Amino acid sequence: SRPRVSKERARLVLLVATCLGTAGIFSLLLPEGSLPHLPSRGSESHQRQRRLLIREDVSLWARQLTVNAGREINYLAFGTSVTWGAGLVGDRFTNTYPKILSPNAKNLGMRAAGPCYPAMCLQSLVTADDQCQIDEDENEHCDETIYDVIMLEYVRRANDEEGASLRKLASRLATRYPDALLLFVSDWHPRLIHTSIGGGPRPTAKQIRQEGKKWRPAQDVIVKDWNRKVNKNLPLDSEEFKETFLRSVEDGTEWNWNRVHARNEAIVDAVAREFGGHVVNLPRPEEAADFIDYIPYFAEDFHHLSDDGHAAVAEKVLELIDELGIVQNPRLGPWTVEEDGSGAGTDSCVNWFETGFSPLSVSGNNITMQEFSSLKFGLNFPNGGSIVVHNPFDAPMSLHLSYMTTGPPPSIYPPTEVTVTPISIPPELLSPSEGNQLAQQVKEAQIEQAATARQSDSPPTIIDPTYRPETSASFVVPVHVGRTDYVGTVLPGDNAVSFRPLKTREVPFRLISTAISPWRELL
Repeated sequence: SRPRVSKERARLVLLVATCLGTAGIFSLLLPEGSLPHLPSRGSESHQRQRRLLIREDVSLWARQLTVNAGREINYLAFGTSVTWGAGLVGDRFTNTYPKILSPNAKNLGMRAAGPCYPAMCLQSLVTADDQCQIDEDENEHCDETIYDVIMLEYVRRANDEEGASLRKLASRLATRYPDALLLFVSDWHPRLIHTSIGGGPRPTAKQIRQEGKKWRPAQDVIVKDWNRKVNKNLPLDSEEFKETFLRSVEDGTEWNWNRVHARNEAIVDAVAREFGGHVVNLPRPEEAADFIDYIPYFAEDFHHLSDDGHAAVAEKVLELIDELGIVQNPRLGPWTVEEDGSGAGTDSCVNWFETGFSPLSVSGNNITMQEFSSLKFGLNFPNGGSIVVHNPFDAPMSLHLSYMTTGPPPSIYPPTEVTVTPISIPPELLSPSEGNQLAQQVKEAQIEQAATARQSDSPPTIIDPTYRPETSASFVVPVHVGRTDYVGTVLPGDNAVSFRPLKTREVPFRLISTAISPWRELL
C-alpha cells in the first residue's frame, strides 16, 4: 500500500524551517496547490531572490515528503526542451522541475525531440550511468535504480505518430517499473494564443487613389508575432506589454487557443488512463485573453517555462505524491521479452546530439561533426558516406535513425537515400585489443563496397527531412527538430549504413543518433 503524507505537516515544517521568512509566509498564506502569480518587476537581484524563495519553498516540501516516506524518492523525467531546461534564467542543473524535486533526479529531457527516440531507446537511456560488475562466470550485474515517480512531458509532441511513440514509451516504463507513479506533465505556452489581423472589406479604387487606403488579407498571428508587429518586441513580463495586450482586448481583438494543442491534450489523457497514470496540469486560464495573469510561468521566448513555471510543475507533482504516496518496496520488471510477451524490451542506441562525440566508424568525404547550435551537434554528410552500426544481439533487429528536419517546406536539408548492408569480417580480425591494422583496412574496404551495394531484398529507404505536422493545421512557428525513422534491418554484428543525398540543399543531411531495437513500428 502507498503511505500517505500530511500536507499540513509539510507546510508546518516549511514555516518553521524558514523561520517565518518570505518562503514560509508564502506557504502559510497561499491556497493549497497554488503558487503565486507574482509580477516580475524590480531589479534583477530582486527577481533572482524571489525565484530562489519560491524554488526553496517547493524543494523543502519535497524533502519533507522524502522524510515521511522513510527513504529517498527516486525521480525520472522524460520530455522536450522544456524538461531539459531551455529558457531558464537560473542553472538548468538545479532549476528544472525534476531537480527541484530532488537533486538526484535523472533528467532525460531532450531538445528538438519528441517521445519517439526515448520510446526506442529506453534501456540505453536509463542504464547509461549504471555501475556494473562482471562476476567470475562472466555474468554482468548492474546496480540499477528503481524509480518511484516517472514524469513524461510530451504534450507538445504527443501527436507524433498519432500518439504511438508516447504510448510505447509509457508501455515500456510501466513494464520495467510496474509500481512507479506515471505522471504526464501537460503544460502550455503563450505561442498557443493567436488572433487574426488584416482582412475586412476591400477599399474601392477611389478610396485607394484618394485616401491612400490599403488592404491586406486576414492573417493569423500568434501573440509573440503580434508583439513584434505592434510593440516592437516588448519584454513579455513588462508592464508596457501587459497594458498593450489588455488594450487590444478592450478594443475588441479576439484571442483564441490553438486547437491542435487540445487534441494533443486528449492524446496525453488517453495514454495516462491506459497505463494507470495521472496528468499534471500547469494552471492556465479558460479564456486565452486572461493569460496575462500567468506570464511569470514563462520564459522570454514565449515558449519555454521560466524558473517559476518549473516550480509550479514541481508543486503539482508533489500534490499527487502527497495524495497517492509511493510503494515502499517497488518491483523491477525484466528488460528481455519472454515467450509470454512479458518484458520491457532491449535496445542499443548511440546519441551524440548533446555531446558531439560519436564512437561510430565513418567513411566518406568531408563528413564532419558540427555544433550547429549551442550544445547541439550533428554528423553532416555533404557528399554522402557511411557509418558502421553494431548489433550486439543474437538476432536481426530494426534500425532507426534520428536526423534533423525543418518546416514548413522546403526543408534546408536534402532528401537522402539510406541503405543498410551487413559487413562480414572474421571475428579474429575485429579484436580491438590487438589493434589489428588489417582489420581496419578490411573494414574500410567493405564499408566502401557497401556504400555502392544494392540488395534486392533490402531496398534503400528515402528520407525526407521536412517536418510536417500530424494534422492539417498550419504551423504555429517555423520548427527545427529531430525525427526518428525506421531505415532497415541490421543483422548481428557490424552493418554499414550508407547515405546518398538526392538533391543539393542549404545544409547537408544531418544525423544525430542511431537506435537498434526489436520494433519496426511503434504501433
